[in-house]
Amino acid sequence: MTNLWQERLRRHQLDQFKYLRLIFNDNFVLAFIVLIGALGFWYSNLLGTIHHQLVIGKPIVILLLFLATQVGGIATLLEEPDSTFLLVKEKEFYKYFKAAKNYSVFIPIVTLALVNFLLSAFASRAAGMKIIDIVLIAIGLIVFKLGSLNVNLMALYGQDHFGSLNMRLVSNVLLVISLIASTYFLSAVMVIVGVIYYLFLNMRVKPLETSGQLQWKYAIETENQRMFRIKRFYNLFTDVPGVNSKIKRRKWLDGLFNFIKPRSSNTYLYLFARGFVRNNEYIGLFLRLTIIQAIMLCLIDNFYISLIVEMLFIYLVGFQLKPYFKEVMQNLMQRLYPVSSKDKIASFTKLSTIILSIQWIVSALAIIYKFGLSMNGLIIIVAGALVLVFVNYFYMPRQLKKYLN
Repeated sequence: MTNLWQERLRRHQLDQFKYLRLIFNDNFVLAFIVLIGALGFWYSNLLGTIHHQLVIGKPIVILLLFLATQVGGIATLLEEPDSTFLLVKEKEFYKYFKAAKNYSVFIPIVTLALVNFLLSAFASRAAGMKIIDIVLIAIGLIVFKLGSLNVNLMALYGQDHFGSLNMRLVSNVLLVISLIASTYFLSAVMVIVGVIYYLFLNMRVKPLETSGQLQWKYAIETENQRMFRIKRFYNLFTDVPGVNSKIKRRKWLDGLFNFIKPRSSNTYLYLFARGFVRNNEYIGLFLRLTIIQAIMLCLIDNFYISLIVEMLFIYLVGFQLKPYFKEVMQNLMQRLYPVSSKDKIASFTKLSTIILSIQWIVSALAIIYKFGLSMNGLIIIVAGALVLVFVNYFYMPRQLKKYLN
């Protein structure tokens, strides 16, 4: 079983590296660095405005630490045929899952360590916590998370219940109580609870080694959902086989299409607009980036950082729309329409202009809220409009021609 895990892990890592090389290209790395710099600058300014302990300081720390502890689960790398061809090895799968659990601890530990490190300055200023308290809570959370991975392991065998109570619910309630006690009273509570919780669950999983009552359907479905979430993220940047976006009718938005006149030249504009509104992936991406941009612009009061955020996010949304055009062009049925390639590109560019204009208007309102009707605010708004024009009338048409060959 250990050899099977190592072989699947090697294949899984090669598959992930293939996509990561495509995602972390020069454009993405540059955008990521700028975004991290902008967030860091905003966080630094936020800390500078905190001069005394806040009433909501500790509740915010508790909430963020609770959410960070939810990150990560066991990556089993199970496949659909396993329930048939490896059924005879069911009792030996415990060793396989132990290896999977050991591999899966990396992301939770790094996440908790990083969140606690970044949160330490805020916790010190706004919550009045000492560095030793933050360190003890971080250690306790890491031990607690290592124990909670055993709950995931128990769920694979259908044993994630403590009497009539669900172990995940019990774990979350225990975590919240421990965080409150550690933050408000004694930080060592989190360490003590984490160690006891870890040892208790280690004892609970021991009988699974010989039980051989693996819940194949649940285990495979859980892994398929985990891999789908990862591939859906990759699919934002490159084509991933087997990942199809969910489509929703959204009849309540039908009124938007009344502005598209029913004539031959608007055939693809109607097609693109309908598809964009119904496609969860692209409309969701547009909404998320627009909301994040607006929130950042409302919080950042530095002219240069706001200028970068405004230009960067408009470019990112335009850049992320390209795969949608390619997706439509790969549908052979659309070639039945007697529409020239020039009209196809013009229709998509028109849709892209409308989408980015909505984003630009929202961001302009956020800029006016933060800077008022000042020269700095006007410069940022004009810069965003220039990026919009560049993306739609210079960058986009040239890129789209590649997908028509």
